[in-house]
Amino acid sequence: MDRYTKFANAWKTVGVSSKVRWQQRSVDERLSTGLARKLIERFGNEAKAALAEVALQIGLEDGRKICENLRIDPESPRASLIPLETVSLLSGVDYEVTGDNKARQFPHLTIKSGGCILGKVFEGIDPDIREHICESYTMGLVQAVTKDAQVKVLRKCCAGNSQCELVVSFK
Repeated sequence: MDRYTKFANAWKTVGVSSKVRWQQRSVDERLSTGLARKLIERFGNEAKAALAEVALQIGLEDGRKICENLRIDPESPRASLIPLETVSLLSGVDYEVTGDNKARQFPHLTIKSGGCILGKVFEGIDPDIREHICESYTMGLVQAVTKDAQVKVLRKCCAGNSQCELVVSFK
């Protein structure tokens, strides 16, 4: 019997359900949330700016990895949204893209999602801080493909809306 099976059997004999809420969140997520709270309590706006900067860098890294794996052609306007669409799919969030998919004559695309891609990340933190983190991460995902793209958030789930709506514009 392998270690995993022994572990699972041990938990079953004690009567602990595998669906206990605390088991759903990884230690990393809980540490990140606690660390973010403490930093903001202690350093205020400087901590918010630092968190947004880190989120942008992580978004750029994630976007670049997605671009490499999917072999994205950066010349297509729709390509700018592929990393964001991929993260949405992986997060289990529905999305819809509108706008011009062929040429940059129509200089923007809109994406509407049925939820927040970072909905479970930083759960319990002030929505204002989550907004900054989410906007920065999203900007990183988009700019990983098109450096001069700008993201404007029209509606936000963390602000109480039923969906997020973003407009990506090109220079």
